[in-house]
Amino acid sequence: MTSETSQTPPTSPPPPTPPAPAPTRRPRLVRRGIWCAAGVIAVLAAYFGIHWWNYRVSHSITDDAFVESHIINVAPEMVSGRVVRFLVEENDKVEKGQVLAEIEPVHYRDQVEQAKGKLDLAEAELKRQEAGLVKLKKEVPLQIAVAKQTLAAARIEEKRTKDALKLTRDEVNKTIDEAEAAVEVAKANSVLAKQEYDRWTKLAANGAATPQKAQEVTRLYDAAKAEKRLADAKLAKAEAAQTKIDVANRDVEVAQSLVAKADKALELAETGYDQIREVELLVRVKKEMVTDAQIALDSAQHQFDFTQVRAPFPGVVVKCYRHLGDSVSAGTPILSMYNADLLYVTANLPETRLHGVAPGNPVELQLNAFAEPFHGRVVWINKSTGAEFALMPRNVVSGEFTWVVQRVPVRIAIEKDDRWPLLRAGLSVRAVIAHGTGDPEWAEEAAREMTDLEKRYNQPRQR
Repeated sequence: MTSETSQTPPTSPPPPTPPAPAPTRRPRLVRRGIWCAAGVIAVLAAYFGIHWWNYRVSHSITDDAFVESHIINVAPEMVSGRVVRFLVEENDKVEKGQVLAEIEPVHYRDQVEQAKGKLDLAEAELKRQEAGLVKLKKEVPLQIAVAKQTLAAARIEEKRTKDALKLTRDEVNKTIDEAEAAVEVAKANSVLAKQEYDRWTKLAANGAATPQKAQEVTRLYDAAKAEKRLADAKLAKAEAAQTKIDVANRDVEVAQSLVAKADKALELAETGYDQIREVELLVRVKKEMVTDAQIALDSAQHQFDFTQVRAPFPGVVVKCYRHLGDSVSAGTPILSMYNADLLYVTANLPETRLHGVAPGNPVELQLNAFAEPFHGRVVWINKSTGAEFALMPRNVVSGEFTWVVQRVPVRIAIEKDDRWPLLRAGLSVRAVIAHGTGDPEWAEEAAREMTDLEKRYNQPRQR
């Protein structure tokens, strides 16, 4: 076993202490300089710290901001086919209405020609119907006038025949009456003459009268018989004249039939107005057909025009998705472009930093691409957060909730300067928004101008 005690090694003698230096004033001055420098630094730190604190309290700052614009996907409208011309490249500046690309137009040109043929046919048919209408409008009044004149003449003839019938009937009846009276007179004269003849003949046979007297009586008796035969003949003639009444009746019947025929002819002529109305309806139908054909031609022409893909507004082409020879369908984007005049900044501001931010407040926009910042003003603050439009919205029904500071989009109008043409959509921005009461009138006017600019380049394509 070893001994618990141990031998200590011999120690060396301590070094001799140097003699104390003589006191001097220089270290004291150094210490004072250091304290002065520290004080100055502390004062400057306090000054700049207070300034920085006031700056942060009076401003809302976010790095979640970007230069944005309305990027439009340009696609063929209403047409599909192969791209036979591609006239622009990425980063090209284009004017409104400039042709960007062209779709194979042969099929659509044929449709235009076919629609033109149908329109020409419809217009020719319309002209034919209109000419027929004009002819009817001239003929129908003439036909009605002629029918009225014919009816008037037939009625005049009817009246004349009726008057002639009455006159003939009166004349015949009068003649018959006169003849019958003459027959009665002749009969009476004949009876008287026969009595005289018989009496004087007997007297002459007995010798009581002279032969001359008998001869005279015989002559008178013969004359009376002849007068009676004449009266009978006149009566027979007068009775035979009744056929004139029958003829006059037939004339009246013919005249009445002519009146009826003329009346029917007038009614038939007046139906020409119905024909005019019918043709007018046909003309209206033909006009509608012409209108439909014109619409079909316009539609075909629009489709043909849409084979030329044109710029909807002046802007910059930022992306080409298709190239020469590609087949595209209607609505398939072939390129994207945006309006360089419609650039703004969207700053996604934390909800905790919204206090003091109001439309019209000035904003400093710091872009990495530029040494000097841009300046702008708040146009409006969105009414909802970005989370409301997420593809997968939050669902906290299960109770698993994590509090996250939401961000509210704030649109900022950029003040234009000489560097404006160098701005690009998508650049990162650090937005420093000054707090204040804002300027609602300016913000309203700026929002209206921005909306007008959006509407201006979103107008329908002019042909």
